[in-house]
Parts: sequence; structure tokens; C-alpha cells
Amino acid sequence: MKTVFTNSECIHTFAQRTQNNGRTSNNNIFFEGDKIYSYGYHYELGRFLDDKTILINDEGYSNSTAKHITLLVGATSQYKQYYKTKTDISIVYRDIMYLKKKLSKARKPQIYISQIYSLWNSFNEYINERPVPKLRHYKEYKEMLLFVDSLQEETSIEDLRQWAKEETRKKKNKEQKQLIESVAKFRAYENNYFRIGDKDYLRLSKCAQFVETSQGVKIDIEEAKRYLKLLKSGAMMRGAKIGNYTTISFDKLLRIGCHNISKEQINYINELI
Repeated sequence: MKTVFTNSECIHTFAQRTQNNGRTSNNNIFFEGDKIYSYGYHYELGRFLDDKTILINDEGYSNSTAKHITLLVGATSQYKQYYKTKTDISIVYRDIMYLKKKLSKARKPQIYISQIYSLWNSFNEYINERPVPKLRHYKEYKEMLLFVDSLQEETSIEDLRQWAKEETRKKKNKEQKQLIESVAKFRAYENNYFRIGDKDYLRLSKCAQFVETSQGVKIDIEEAKRYLKLLKSGAMMRGAKIGNYTTISFDKLLRIGCHNISKEQINYINELI
């Protein structure tokens, strides 16, 4: 019995279910019983759920795995096909919540509403036909159900926009709280690196010999003094060097390399040194 195949032969042999195992010469694809794999056991390409049904893992990211998925879809077209991205509740929830955010800002909401309904209907078709009734008790399922049902209300889009504004406000408040805590810990030498938002923060090192940034960069204190003196002079800063870094611009922010430093931070460190 032949057990070593080309990619296409291997997948088609698996689909025919005429033998228990097979592989390609380089083991890029192999199958054992009802399961077939792409590049190892970590990526189950597909599995037969019964004699007439296959579940295909279509979440592959590499070009080669995407080709394997395409081959499997074609080779198993005679069976009922389900797809992981439409049957795994964590993936469906993630994608519907993503579409919810897009819908809240959409000029043409019907595009996203159609995608939401399509994904929701596919997911429910799967759990209606397969023995997975417990999924309806998951909090993710209940949240999605409430959201999809709400789309039938005339005010649903306006409600979504208000929801998006509230979520943005909550996110900003959370980031601001995290920022205040992180800056305090940074200044207390409890952490040496953090990045929240697009600005960077400064401190004097414990030994008082360096100016340190919240991205973990150290500048010798004398070099920092020289640069600050140049800043105060009103000189054109573009291209000016500080250590190994080059000034990009100095307007609302001082941009040096990958750093964005506010005038408040410059004044803060200037008072210390």
C-alpha cells in the first residue's frame, strides 16, 4: 500500500478515506485516521466529524498552509464542510466584536450587518446540527445573541455609535490611569521601561549621572546639559545630536529618534539637573 504522496495525492487519499495513514515525502502534510495535519501536529488541517462531515481549519496564516487549505476544500467538496473560523466560539466572538466596532463607524452599515448575520447564521447552523448545545450557555454566546437581536431595532446604529463613544471614553480613562501609575513607578525606579500612548518620559538616574527615558535609553548627564542649553538658546534643533540620537523636530513635541518628549518633560528634567 502506497503511503508517500505528493501534496495533492496525500490530501485526496485522506479525503477518499481508503487508508488509515499517509504523508508527503517531506512530511509537510500527513494524516492519521480521521485527522490531517499541515507542518506538524500543532496545526490540524482538518478532521472528519463523521462519514459525511468534515471540519476544516481555515485559520492558517502562511501561504503554504493556505494552499493546503485550498486543496483540502476542493478534495472534500463531496462532504458537508464546516470551517473553524465559523464554528469556534472564541473566533466567532472575536470577529463579531470586530465587526461591531466597524459597524459603529460605518457610513454604509449594511455591509457590516450582512457580514455579522452571515457569520452568526453559520455558527448557529453548526451548533444546531452538531451535538454542542452547551455553547448557548457561554457568556460570549449570550452577548452575541443580544447584539445580533438588537440590530433589528430601528435605533440600533445610533445606539452602536453611542456605545463606541463610551468604549473610547473608557479606554482613554483606563490608559490615563495606567499612565499615571507607570510614570510614578518609573520615577520611583520600580520599572525601567513602559510605553503608553505616543509620548516618552524622563527621569534622573539613581546615581544622578544619567538622564533616562521610559524606553530604557540613558544619556550622560553632561551630554544632557549641553543639549538642554542648546534647546534654551532657540537654535534650530533639526539634525542636532544627543548621544547617538538625531533630533527630527522640535515643535509641540521634541522628536528624537523613536522618542516623543513633551515640553513638560523637558522642563521637569531641566529643573533636576
